[in-house]
Amino acid sequence: MASSTDSQATTKGSAPRFAFGVVLFVLWGLATIVWVASTISLAADGDAGAVVTAVVAVLLLAVLFGMEGLEVAVIDRWREIYPDRPTSHLAAWLAARQLFVALIVTTATILINRKELTVPFTSVSIEEGALLKIFDIVWTGFTVLWLAQIFPKHLAATNPLRYLHYLRPSLFPVVEVVRRLGISQPGEWVASAVERRLNWPLTEAEQMQEAVAPQEESLAGIWRQLTPESPPQRGAGGQRTEGSKQLGVE
Repeated sequence: MASSTDSQATTKGSAPRFAFGVVLFVLWGLATIVWVASTISLAADGDAGAVVTAVVAVLLLAVLFGMEGLEVAVIDRWREIYPDRPTSHLAAWLAARQLFVALIVTTATILINRKELTVPFTSVSIEEGALLKIFDIVWTGFTVLWLAQIFPKHLAATNPLRYLHYLRPSLFPVVEVVRRLGISQPGEWVASAVERRLNWPLTEAEQMQEAVAPQEESLAGIWRQLTPESPPQRGAGGQRTEGSKQLGVE
C-alpha cells in the first residue's frame, strides 16, 4: 500500500516538471523556426554571411556534441583503454578537452547572432534592443544544453563502447594535441596555487578515510589528480578486458 502511495506521489510531483519541460521545448522549437527564417531572410536580402555563420555554428555544435559525450565514455572506460596509465593522465586529458567546450560555446553564440529576427508568415521583425541579446542567450543556451551536452552524455553513458568506437578515432588525436601543447596548463597552475593557499586538498586523515572505504572512480577524484601534490594512483594490473579489445587497445 505504501509503495502504491509513493508511486502516486512521484507521479503527481513529476507532472509539473513534465509540463514545464514540454512548454520549454515547444518555445525552443518556435524560436528555432524564427532563427532559421531569419537566416533565410538575411540570405535573400544578399547577406550570404548569414548562411556561412549558420553552417559553421552547426558544425561547431556537432564537434561539441562529440566532445561532451567523449568525456563520459572516456571516464567510464579509461582503465580498459589505457590500463597502465595513471589517473593523472586522464585528468590532464579532461583538462585539455575543456578547451573545446569553452571555445565552441563562445564562438557559436557569436555566430548564431542575427542582426535582425524575422517572424515567418508575419510582418514582425526585431532589428535592435535587448530582445535580440535575450534571444541569443536563451536559444543558444538551451540548444547547447539539450542537444550538445545532455544528449551526447546520455548516449555515451548508455553505451560507452559504441560511442568510443565511432568518435574516438577522429576526436582523440585533436584532444591529445591540445594536451601536449599545454594549453590547459595555466588553468591547472591557478587551481593548484589557490588550493594550496586555501589549504584545500584532502588532509592525511581524510585521505586515510577515503582509502579505507572502497569507492568507484569519481569526477572529483579524477580532477583532483591535476594537483601536483597528489601522487598518481595506479589501478590494479590485469588482463585486457573484452571491452578494450573492442576498442583496439594493444
